[in-house]
Parts: sequence; structure tokens; C-alpha cells
Amino acid sequence: MSFDSMGIEKTAMDVLRKYPLCDHCLGRLFARLGVGLTNEERGRAIKNYLLMSIHEKIISEGLSDEAINDLKVLALSGHEPSISFLRNLGIEVSPMPCYVCGNSIFNRLDEWARNIADSLRSLNAEYRTFRLGTRVPSDLLSRELNITTEFNISTAESIKRELNRELGKRVSAILGLSFSRESPDVEVVLDITTGSVNIQLMPIYVFTRYRKIRRFTKRASIRWPTDYIAQVYGAQGIIVHSGGDEVSNVRVLGNGRPLVIQVIKPSKRPSLNDIIASLKNTDDYDVIFDGMEYVRGSIIRRIKARSREYVITYRVLAVTENPITDETIRSLHEYFRNRQVNQRLRVKGRVRRRVSMVYELNGRAIGDRLMELLIRCQGNLHVRGFVHGGFGDIEPSIAGTLGFGVKPIEIDILRITD
Repeated sequence: MSFDSMGIEKTAMDVLRKYPLCDHCLGRLFARLGVGLTNEERGRAIKNYLLMSIHEKIISEGLSDEAINDLKVLALSGHEPSISFLRNLGIEVSPMPCYVCGNSIFNRLDEWARNIADSLRSLNAEYRTFRLGTRVPSDLLSRELNITTEFNISTAESIKRELNRELGKRVSAILGLSFSRESPDVEVVLDITTGSVNIQLMPIYVFTRYRKIRRFTKRASIRWPTDYIAQVYGAQGIIVHSGGDEVSNVRVLGNGRPLVIQVIKPSKRPSLNDIIASLKNTDDYDVIFDGMEYVRGSIIRRIKARSREYVITYRVLAVTENPITDETIRSLHEYFRNRQVNQRLRVKGRVRRRVSMVYELNGRAIGDRLMELLIRCQGNLHVRGFVHGGFGDIEPSIAGTLGFGVKPIEIDILRITD
């Protein structure tokens, strides 16, 4: 619904004739109109304009019952100039509570802002930015929605949005913090019914790439530097989100695998440069992080979804049952160039089928029954099974193509293109 000045005047008057609204709740109906005004200023300006319009009509046409009734409408909404105008006419009108907020919310903004600031001061943590939200009773939101629906108003904003903004400005002024909607250090939620303040330290997300420089047996425990990182951040814990994974005895070399480190409830916020420097000065871990940057949490879903489409280059050292020659390996090179591979995966008693691509296969014979292969393939290919055949679950396979057994004894990831 678009408005000209007469449209705003008529709509506002129609609303007030049915629902007494405070300046905030009336102004909020037209929140998208006018620049640089608060909703309270906007609502007061509309009421002032309505009063002037009624007064102009009284001057030109005389005092009428319609004019008096409209003045009473404004007075019932708490408009002091209209109350005074009627008093001069010998008519006393007492304001009614606002239909939406009941006049019990916006006069508490300063009190709530101070309580929030005190709660943040008592938080034993470092933070520079915050995000503020409010819990508002559903019946209040329903009353607000009823008005915008009934009068077909499309220029309104929610009372939650106004509360969040006005409280945010006040808390920022008290503490000197910056408001951040997208990536706050701390999130504050105020319940306007009880006045309770809930504060949550928001997680930190760090994107990096890891290299796993040692092989391990299934029983061996890989030493990740996550405990150290948790300690540096003063965090309750760390969650690691990897773009794919590999078995324990596969090394990850080259440019490494994408990884997001989620730091849970950090009480400290050191610079990434300090963390990177500290990690480089220790050799106590089997995993090395290369480069770090802060990211948003939304990247986790993205790297997990894309991991199956990564192009990965593997180095495989394999033992064969029969003698192998470079000529035989060249035949594998020709056969597996841009070749689709079908995989049957058994997951929780179910069989799933998956198609993966092998883009390129090269290699060399090292001994009579030993060969080294370089396999560039799609990230969702089970490379070990592709080499030995996966007991018939992977076709075509290297072992199946050669017609004799092939056993991988070493696997390294040399490059991941994501």
C-alpha cells in the first residue's frame, strides 16, 4: 500500500478511531516512510498533523460533533496537545492504554538497557561486538499483526525490530560496544515479560587447511592441536568440521584438507597471528594447520556439501600378485582416463550406489610386484577399494582390470582442489 499525505492522514485516523495507539506503535505502522525519524517521533508527528488538520477544519467550518469525536480519538491515544485542546473546550478526556503495547514497554527501555549493560559487565569474557534480541508475548505480536492486516498496511515494522534497535543503541552508548547483526561476539536476549537477560558467548569459526604428516594404525590416537586452541581461547571446547575425511593410515600432504574449527563459548579473543605463531613453534602434534582466517558458521554446510565434488590427487604404493610393468601401467592410464566408477556402499544394512569419476591415472613399476600410482579423482571415490576391487563392490577397479590381486600398502593425499 502506497501513501500520499492524505493517504497517511486517512489511514492513521481510521486506525486510531478503532485502536488507541501510543506514539511508538502508531509510528511503527509507517516505519518505512520518512528518513532519520524514530517511530516515536514519526507517531507524534502524525498525531500533530492530524490535530492541525482538525483545527483547520474547525476554523473554516466551525466546531462539529465529528471534529470533537476526532479530537477525542487523538486524546484517547495519549496525545497531550489534543487533551489540552479539548480541556479548553471544557471537555476532559483520560488516555487509554495503547492497544498494542499497553504503554508498559517503551517507558522501560532505559531501565532494561542498564540491566543488560550490568549483565555484560559481569560476564567474565572478552568481547567487542554484540547482537541483541527480545522475547515478546505472542498476544502482543498478534494485536500488531491484526492492525496491519486489517488496514492493509505494508510500511510497518515489527515491535521486536524496534525494541532490538532502541535497546541496542542504548547499550552501545553505555558500554561503547559495536552492534553486529551477522557476527557478534556475544548475543543478548531480553524477555520483556520477566525482564530476565540471557547472555550467550557466540562461537568463533576459524577456517584453515590441515596436513596429516604421519600414518597411524587404527588403534593409534592422532594428536590434534585442538586442546591447545581451546586453551588459548579460554573455550569450553572445540568442534572440528572437515571437508571430507580419510582413514587413519592415510597421510594428507600438499595443500591440505579444508577444515573449520568451531570454538565453543570462548572467553578470550586472541589474534589469529598469535595462534598461528604459537602452533608453528611446537612439534607435539601430528596435524599441521596451514593459514587461518575467521569465517561465518554458514561455511560449514558449504564445505561439507562440496567435499564429494573435490578433485583429489592420491599417491598409492601397491603390491601386486603378478609381475607388473610400465607398459601395463600405461594401459591403466588409457583405460581410466575420465572413467566413471560404480560403487556399492553398505551403510546400516542398506546398499547404496554411488558413481565417482577417475580423471587421470599415472604410475610406474618400482619392482617386479610393486608399483606407485598417481590417481586424480572425485572426492567421493573410495580409493583403497578402487585399487583392490572392494570385494566386487567397486567396478571397474584396478585389480579387476588387471585380472589379479592388488593390495595398497601406502596412500597419501597429495592435493585437494576444492
